[in-house]
Amino acid sequence: MAKATIRVFPAGEADWVVQEEGGRELGHYPTKASAETVGRTLARKRRTALLVQDRDGRVKRADFRGLFSRLLGR
Repeated sequence: MAKATIRVFPAGEADWVVQEEGGRELGHYPTKASAETVGRTLARKRRTALLVQDRDGRVKRADFRGLFSRLLGR
């Protein structure tokens, strides 16, 4: 079974959400930096991808290291 991608996105002026694919929220944070740090940690721990969106909904950063390490067995 494929592991759910972790996504970081804004939900308000001072509210950033860390969510896994499928809609399960993993936390709310006051800054993008704090949400991104938690999201990256979870993605590495779960060995899955991380997507970070800006306020316009565009993906600003995508970290697929978890995906590549799964494919390479590392």
